[in-house]
Amino acid sequence: MTQERGERAERREQTALRIIEAAGIVIDREGYTGASIPEIQRVAGVSRGAVYHHFASKEAIGDAVLERQHQFFRQVAEDSAELAPALWCQVLVDVSYRYTTAILDDAVLRAAVRLSIEPGPYLTRDSYQAPLEAVAAILTAARDSGELQDHADPEEDARTLVGCYSGVQLLALALTERNELHTQVAAMWRMCMPGLARRSVLDRLRLDPPHP
Repeated sequence: MTQERGERAERREQTALRIIEAAGIVIDREGYTGASIPEIQRVAGVSRGAVYHHFASKEAIGDAVLERQHQFFRQVAEDSAELAPALWCQVLVDVSYRYTTAILDDAVLRAAVRLSIEPGPYLTRDSYQAPLEAVAAILTAARDSGELQDHADPEEDARTLVGCYSGVQLLALALTERNELHTQVAAMWRMCMPGLARRSVLDRLRLDPPHP
């Protein structure tokens, strides 16, 4: 009996994940407003009842999609807390490329990006809280290690960097140039990092994307 309950719970989790993955595909393609539950249901290959068993509304599905992004940045924050890197600024750059690779590979993360940059119920501070906190934590470590210029403010600089990165993504989406996103992120760092890091640190940083 216990095994049967475990198997049923696993099937329920798998069904919920299929719905979230399908929602990612549809929202990435159509945006939140254009995404319909029947289309998400069709892509997921589940019944209408299965969708509503797991998610009471389209907003509940959107919440689950955005949670994927929050999980990513919570993991970034946890991983960073355990590091003792040579340069925290390099950690920040590397996280940006790690995230870029993730959104190119994961439709749910791309959908989360679209939710947070398009007018609608997710264009709120809450949608950006996890990335802001993760970036601010890394910048605080960089400041405490003497890597940043005297004027640096981790909280304010986190807002600027997250805003710049969001703008890069938005432009890539508008120009249908997602495959160039790593190159565009590199251009962002070449512009932003000289105003953030001390010269002695800047000379040691790799700002280009890592080789595959």
